[in-house]
Amino acid sequence: MEELAMKDEVLTNAFSAWEELSKSKEDVLAYESRLKYILDEEAKLEDVKYMAEKKGREEGIEEGQREKTEEMVRNLLSKKMNVDFIAEVTGLTVQQIKEIASM
Repeated sequence: MEELAMKDEVLTNAFSAWEELSKSKEDVLAYESRLKYILDEEAKLEDVKYMAEKKGREEGIEEGQREKTEEMVRNLLSKKMNVDFIAEVTGLTVQQIKEIASM
């Protein structure tokens, strides 16, 4: 009979709940404390995951902006624009522009 009951998910859950209610106060407190610890750790992991994803997105945006700026510098240089003018327009230093040109 018990074997059949364990195959039924509702009965299995009921037995689990009954076992939990049958424990002593100390057991219940220990269980709840452990459960809280586990949930706190899971929340920390989710927070770290969120922050890592956010940082990755920010770095990707920065990389894309840098690549776009470098492309603009190369295009302006190919049009024989003055390096000082390019520095003024892009906000880059003359040295940075020369480095981009040498890539």
